[in-house]
Amino acid sequence: MGLYRFTRHKKKNEDEREIDELVLVEFERTKAPALRRGVATGRILADAANRTRDMANEPANYLTPAIMAEQAQAAAQDAGLECEVLERKQMQELGMGALLGVAQGSSQPPKMIVLRYRGDRRRKATLGLLGKGVTFDSGGISIKPSGGMQAMKRDMSGGAAVISAMWAIGRLKPRINVTAVVPATENMPSGAATKPGDVVRAMSGKTIEVVNTDAEGRLILADAIAYARQQGLAPIVDVATLTGAMVVAIGKAATGCMSNNQELCQKV
Repeated sequence: MGLYRFTRHKKKNEDEREIDELVLVEFERTKAPALRRGVATGRILADAANRTRDMANEPANYLTPAIMAEQAQAAAQDAGLECEVLERKQMQELGMGALLGVAQGSSQPPKMIVLRYRGDRRRKATLGLLGKGVTFDSGGISIKPSGGMQAMKRDMSGGAAVISAMWAIGRLKPRINVTAVVPATENMPSGAATKPGDVVRAMSGKTIEVVNTDAEGRLILADAIAYARQQGLAPIVDVATLTGAMVVAIGKAATGCMSNNQELCQKV
């Protein structure tokens, strides 16, 4: 992980240093199996982290909602997961007006990515992992300042982390049940975009007045949470780059965690 560099779109540097071989030595033979298991687990977790980094670093034209869904499908195939991708028509039938309201300003169709892992079929209890997947966030009609807007390609980092976590779970095969839900869309200004003051109806049935179109994360997650509840997922943990106010509050060295269940919050 320490050697990670995102160089996919750069000219290859032949002098770039890489580790050719890493040798771990355990002098007690009885501990060797545990060492091998630890190394195998560590590699899977490191690969998952780097998968997340790769997705977050991709330019938005190389990681649209459709491409994000394709990457989730590839991860599912590699790790033995079930993968379902809901299209716009299915979202309309489910009444996901909050997610569709965010998506309507973009030419890129939204995707609702669902990954399922069943490691304990004797139990119905299933953890829900939700991740915000805004592959580019211009702010919509309430457009962001241009300075630094290029970083808004990373507004899908929560979704990337959840997809990669599911890949790791599939490879590690713990005896748990987990379902991931990632609403993927762009938030763009256009003649078709949601306007400040518009009202949308979420899957839960609640109506929402959109005062600022740059508050799109909570809208798409509202429909993702409603879908997760419909699927019977509990508890639900969502991961999102929800607001820059978090950096103002606690800086860049920590992650904010809020919950209606303090015990769950401590475990997370």
